[in-house]
Amino acid sequence: MMSALPIPASLSPTASAMAASSSSASASPGRTAPESVADVSAPVPSPKPSLGVRLGQWFGRGAGKSGGPGGGPKDGKDGKDVKGHAKIAAATLSPRAASALRRQLTQCLSARLTDSAANEAAREFMTRYAAASPEMQLALLTVVADVCASDGNPGADAGKDSDGASAKRAAGGLAGALGSERVRFLKRFNALPDGLPFLVRWRSDMLHHRAALPGLAALEEDLGSLFSTWFDVGLLELHPITWDSPASLLEKLMRYEAVHEISSWADLRNRLDSDRRCYAFFHPRMPREPLIFVEVAFVPDMAADVHSLLDEKAPLEDLRRVRWAIFYSISNTQPGLRGVSFGNFLLKRVIDELQVDFPKLRNFATLSPIPGFNDWLKSLSAQALAQTLGQKRVTLLVQEASLAPDASGAQMVAWLQSSPERKGGQALQRSLGEALAAHYLARETVRSQPRDPVARFHLGNGARVERINWHADLSKKGAKQSCGMMVNYLYEPDELDANLQRLIDGEPALGRAVARLL
Repeated sequence: MMSALPIPASLSPTASAMAASSSSASASPGRTAPESVADVSAPVPSPKPSLGVRLGQWFGRGAGKSGGPGGGPKDGKDGKDVKGHAKIAAATLSPRAASALRRQLTQCLSARLTDSAANEAAREFMTRYAAASPEMQLALLTVVADVCASDGNPGADAGKDSDGASAKRAAGGLAGALGSERVRFLKRFNALPDGLPFLVRWRSDMLHHRAALPGLAALEEDLGSLFSTWFDVGLLELHPITWDSPASLLEKLMRYEAVHEISSWADLRNRLDSDRRCYAFFHPRMPREPLIFVEVAFVPDMAADVHSLLDEKAPLEDLRRVRWAIFYSISNTQPGLRGVSFGNFLLKRVIDELQVDFPKLRNFATLSPIPGFNDWLKSLSAQALAQTLGQKRVTLLVQEASLAPDASGAQMVAWLQSSPERKGGQALQRSLGEALAAHYLARETVRSQPRDPVARFHLGNGARVERINWHADLSKKGAKQSCGMMVNYLYEPDELDANLQRLIDGEPALGRAVARLL
């Protein structure tokens, strides 16, 4: 029962490790403390959240669980948007309060960056917004959208497209907007203490409300362009996260994990054991917050299923004989940094770090989900499915009594998720499932890029699709995403550039096992 209770963030690093260690001792016999590795620089305990928030974080229902792409809200039938957030209505600002806020924002927009009065106005707005309720934050954003869409002229109609606004959009991106009032407005916040973390959270809110407040579009796009500079990979610091890291940081790791949920402190202890590594990128001005992190397991062979990797009772691997480093989870943590790409640099930096620690280590691969597979397959008509499978496989499919000869993609998904009793049915199920997954990863594209977002990420880094793994993730999430299948992407440091060129030429790099499935 102790392992089901979160450790308070106020515990010291040593105390947190001792408490969690005692809870995990029976769950993972034989596992020892990780080898000594330098701690993350300057992480400090965050304020202790309320019990309700902490329980929500523990069971995966709280705010802050991220890792997927952000986006504007969409209407839902259950009173929530597509991300599961409850819809909110903006609080009401009195005409006098709204007018005062417009004057304050206009001062921040139009004054020089060195104007102390404007800087103080920005500080007051930042404090007010951070302390406001979600309803009041939406009300404040509504005024921001009105003012910034008109570049500080409240009387302008944000819905009308003036020649000046058209010219700015035509200039495109940051290059055409460096001198604009909006960019000066954002730089003013960035110059304040804690201004950068505020802007990251603020952009997350902008993305969430952008569909409802079109006037935010220009400000959000300018902020995204600035983030590309402010979060340049050359400014980021790579640090390991270990079992000895502060409790506040370990709690964030549990909360931010977006691929395979961390179910308990014993689970986290297992992922940070001596035969594991975890690395994260940090920004010097946000030392409390990992921006993206990767979890690594050392195994004797290329991993074929996630359950063995997450098995808390598995014996420790002998690091003297380590052959494979498996990247089994990569999670973005900040929705406000959507569109800022540093994941590819993270993996390459981690490979370099691992080769320093293990000079004989040459094999690097992922064990990755296939998140878009089921949705793609469900969209196929019977004719499209037959064309994708090819005549030879369709002939085999006709022999399967539990599936109609003219089955649609949705029916195929249901069949792949079933459990045939006959061994022949099980073999056919696996054969067709792997073939469809190989086609999806290697042939399905959107705007000349791989359709699957994870494939787009790894192939864009120069990896190759090495192997499809049947029943590699039998969790509810794995079944819902890809009928339980996962994929290995192989990273060969000497082949990354050549593989990337193949992707650009429209022929992604494939291992022999995958090529035979097409």
